[in-house]
Amino acid sequence: MTQISNQEIEQTLRNSECIISSIEVAAAYERLAAQLNLSYAGLNPIVMVVMNGGLIPAGQLLTQLTFYHRMHYIHATRYRDNEGTNELTWQYKPDVDVAGEHLLLIDDIFDEGITLKAVVEELKKENPASVNCCVLLNKRHDRKVTDFAVDFVGLDVDDRYVYGCGMDYHGYLRHLPGIYAIKEEYL
Repeated sequence: MTQISNQEIEQTLRNSECIISSIEVAAAYERLAAQLNLSYAGLNPIVMVVMNGGLIPAGQLLTQLTFYHRMHYIHATRYRDNEGTNELTWQYKPDVDVAGEHLLLIDDIFDEGITLKAVVEELKKENPASVNCCVLLNKRHDRKVTDFAVDFVGLDVDDRYVYGCGMDYHGYLRHLPGIYAIKEEYL
């Protein structure tokens, strides 16, 4: 990952707009938590955070979950220098036995779904009782993978390069509490 200057980051922020406020994001987390609490009551799942993007959404959701759960993380990527590739690389593969377990994956965004689908297919080879995916954002477009959908979605977002709430701008700005996109006139 290439370091960019503070000036470039500041320029990006000046040329961006908040498209989903932190208040709207907080409400989405509350709705997601309510859905998850109903769906997982009594199941004692393993909640798996999909790194790096899923870290912030998971952190926001986990404090609102009322069901017993164990936590773990996975880290798989198809990206090299902010460009997508066709190869899935495991940075960290789960080292827990998931056979017979209910798995809940938490990630930041369902964009094309290539990586998330590959992760789910890999986990299903271990014979879990169930595998479900929860994302803060679903990007609206027609480039999604076939035969795969996420189970829990907080918000829909237009097909733009978005960052904040776990999603990054060249490795930066994941920490922002709202969802931002570069204004059209600066693309």
